[in-house]
Amino acid sequence: MFVTQYFPENMTEIEHFNSETLGNCAFLVLINYKTSKPHSIEKGLYPITFIYNKEKMISITDKRDVSIMPSIKKDLSEAVQPSQLIVGCILNMYQIYTVEINRLKRAIDEISERARSTTKREVLTDLADVERDMVFLEQTLVDQKATIEKLLASELFQSMTTEERHVREIKRKIKKTDKLISLNRDLIDTTGGLISDMLDSKLNGIMEYLDSAQLVIAIPTLIFSLWGINTGGLIGKDTPLGSLSVVIFAILLGWTTYLYLKKKEY
Repeated sequence: MFVTQYFPENMTEIEHFNSETLGNCAFLVLINYKTSKPHSIEKGLYPITFIYNKEKMISITDKRDVSIMPSIKKDLSEAVQPSQLIVGCILNMYQIYTVEINRLKRAIDEISERARSTTKREVLTDLADVERDMVFLEQTLVDQKATIEKLLASELFQSMTTEERHVREIKRKIKKTDKLISLNRDLIDTTGGLISDMLDSKLNGIMEYLDSAQLVIAIPTLIFSLWGINTGGLIGKDTPLGSLSVVIFAILLGWTTYLYLKKKEY
């Protein structure tokens, strides 16, 4: 029944049922995040499972969990209800998500600055890595938002002692992460568009250069082809300096073409 390991197909969920031991209770699974080394959003996500009623709560989570452990250490010495522990866990959890989303925004800003001066492969791979991380976070938080909304609306949770300000704070943090996710998604799209436009501009510049070079070379080539005709009547055919004159004439005409194209900024 407990979810002990994260897989991409895992979903957050809440389900109410009756137990012979606990009576009317609920089963809740949320996805938390912890920083891993080497950094990986996928490896940093892990589930937290709760089974609770008004008086008791059973939970299983990672031993290094930094979202629920502070609440437990702080509140176990006091009279605290399961709902308060769950609320504290959710608030700490979204604080961690906010920190990670802001880290991704800084990474996007850094990639955007690099993209303005270079179009190297490393910029594209770094942007792809950030976008992959955003996909995991976005899909996780969208799924988790729906589960938490069901939790807050459930009769069992509402019947438990929970301060209204904490519920409002949860909704505020969810709204904040939604806005940050949307902002980062737009920034990724904008940065990707910038890199694509710069690649197109660079490619267009190369094509213009090749077209100009081809035109400059084509004129001397045409002259050499005309003077290579094996027929009589060619100018300079019987002159010792005929070949040299043709070469000089072709070079001058090609150079004139180059200067003309340069003046026209073609």
